[in-house]
Amino acid sequence: MSEVSEGVQVVDQVATGGEVELDGLKKKYGAVEAVRGVSLNIRRGEFLAILGPSGAGKTTLLNMLTGFEKPTSGAIRINGRDVARLAPHRRGIGVVFQHYALFKHMTVAQNVGFPLRMRRMPLREQRGHIQNALEMVKLEDYGTRFPDQLSGGQQQRVALARAIVFRPALLLMDEPLGALDKRLREHMRVEIKRLQRSLGATVIYVTHDQGEALTMADRVAVMNDGAVEQLGTPTDLYERPASAFVADFVGETNFFRGRSVLDADGRVRVVLDGDPSGNRREVDNDAALRPDRGVEVGVRPEQVSLLPVEGADPLAVPGTVSEVLYEGATALHVVETALGSLNARLSLKNVRETRWAVGDRVAVHWETHAARGYHVAG
Repeated sequence: MSEVSEGVQVVDQVATGGEVELDGLKKKYGAVEAVRGVSLNIRRGEFLAILGPSGAGKTTLLNMLTGFEKPTSGAIRINGRDVARLAPHRRGIGVVFQHYALFKHMTVAQNVGFPLRMRRMPLREQRGHIQNALEMVKLEDYGTRFPDQLSGGQQQRVALARAIVFRPALLLMDEPLGALDKRLREHMRVEIKRLQRSLGATVIYVTHDQGEALTMADRVAVMNDGAVEQLGTPTDLYERPASAFVADFVGETNFFRGRSVLDADGRVRVVLDGDPSGNRREVDNDAALRPDRGVEVGVRPEQVSLLPVEGADPLAVPGTVSEVLYEGATALHVVETALGSLNARLSLKNVRETRWAVGDRVAVHWETHAARGYHVAG
């Protein structure tokens, strides 16, 4: 711990990231359990995204980390010290909010220096820290301006500079790019990642935007109904989703209903509802399935091929193209089949795959490794 004026103690600040441990964290509001026993270990210098829909518990979890909410039970440890009962200003955490929360009557430099003044840092020392923070976000010439003289992206940079000016071990970001337009959001993703790497800080980044999570994070925790549904790298989540919820929320997925059956070789396969062939189909994660259960099979649109009906693979499903939507590098084909309506996203670089038009009969095909099966609840 380090001392500041008036005997207030704060968690040590270090130039490198802090290690964070959430142990059985819960938050109840009356009978409603908003966060249900979340346990996570965030590594030193890691960029962790917490991803999920509205109401999943993301912001409640973040508010417990910042100290704005007290846990009902569980521990929050930063560098091994439990801070769950410490006040927000004693945790040494930098926070960036969606709406920036800049003081309109203060200049950029005054806004950035606010955390230093709260820590009673001598004025002469403040100037160097403020200038350094502004240089890191490329706003070194904007110190005398006021927030209403800046663009949205520049205001977001000021908020970032304010959060890092005292070199916290941990940065918390709550939907920080939500108020920006698409092009600026994409630019700021790169800037935030660059800044995080240069600082070596640990970042916990809350978002409902899967694109932000997949492109920025080292690991992603997908939350659903107050709990972590899956924790893994972006590649793990996209290519090996652990549940139908994750497969549906992270990226796009076609789902087909069916039933699991046990084959003579001891492996579980799936018969899809409405499949005219009645084929027993393999899925990539057959070991996770039990026989004689309702199953959903998920296949990504980019893993679907559309082939001529003549001479098609016996596992291919016949269908009719009902829509073709141009997307630039790809075209989304909507196909009506006996399994239901499905999407196939085809690359426009492949001439063979771009000739399909509305009304064409096609054979829908996907490889075994592209399909994953999930038991249906109940």
